[in-house]
Amino acid sequence: MKTNNTKTSLKARNRRSRKGAAIVEFAVCIPLVVLIVFGSIEAASMIFLRQAAVQGAYEGAKVAIKPGSTNDEVQTAVDQVLAGRNLSNITLTLNPADVENVDPGEFITVSVSVPGDENSLFPFGPFKGRLVSADAVMVKE
Repeated sequence: MKTNNTKTSLKARNRRSRKGAAIVEFAVCIPLVVLIVFGSIEAASMIFLRQAAVQGAYEGAKVAIKPGSTNDEVQTAVDQVLAGRNLSNITLTLNPADVENVDPGEFITVSVSVPGDENSLFPFGPFKGRLVSADAVMVKE
């Protein structure tokens, strides 16, 4: 009977020891899991930001290539796309600078830049200080 009691107390001691090990493993792993989750969210946010810049540049270029279009119309088209995605401090660059005076058959480049800092979900991270930009090149009609 004594041996049975000893086995039971060893099992109880091992269970308590295992619970302690699980708590320590959790405490060590949880910061890594949190870092991976927040990193994934921030990376997805920057991919979304990049796609928004691409879409804005594309929509601006579609407007810029139409006969009789103006720089203000291009700016409005880009602003509408990016404002719909709640982005701020957008920089638009046109090449050539005046789309009204571009002859048909010439290329027009629309560049859109958006700062990652002000359009990020978190005030910290690997994208702090980065500028997300996209270009669209089309031929004037």
